[in-house]
Amino acid sequence: MIVNHYSLHSMWQVVLASCLVVTLVGGVQAATTDAFGHKSDVEDPYRARLMDQLTKLDLKPDQVEAFQDRVNEYFAERNGSQRRIGRQGGAIDVRVRRDLRRVENRAVEAMTSTLTPEQLEKYRRFVQIGNQQYMANAGLR
Repeated sequence: MIVNHYSLHSMWQVVLASCLVVTLVGGVQAATTDAFGHKSDVEDPYRARLMDQLTKLDLKPDQVEAFQDRVNEYFAERNGSQRRIGRQGGAIDVRVRRDLRRVENRAVEAMTSTLTPEQLEKYRRFVQIGNQQYMANAGLR
C-alpha cells in the first residue's frame, strides 16, 4: 500500500485540530456557568462565535500543545476575575471589565511566542469574545 506523504500529513493536522477543538469545547462549556457556578439551560450564543474564531486561527501541528496550555491558563485567570474583585469590593461590573482587559492583554502577550502576528489578531478577537461571554454569563453586561 502506497501512502501519499501529503495525505498523511493532512490527516495528522485534522486529528490534532479535532483534539484541540474537543479540549477547548470543554473549556468553553466550563465557561458557561454563571457567577455562582450554576449551569444555564439557555444555549450560549457565544459558543459558535468562539468556535468560529478557533477555526480561523488555522493552527499548525507544532503550535497546538502550547496553544492549549495558554488557552487553559487564560480561561482559569478569566474565570477567577469576579471572585477576585468580589473580595475587594467596589463597582463589580466596572472592575471586572477592567480586570478582563488586563487578562486579555496578558493572554495575548503569553501567546506571542506561539502564534504568528496574523494569528495573534485572531486570538485577541477570540479572547474578546470569551470576555464578553463571561460578562454576559455572570450577569454583568
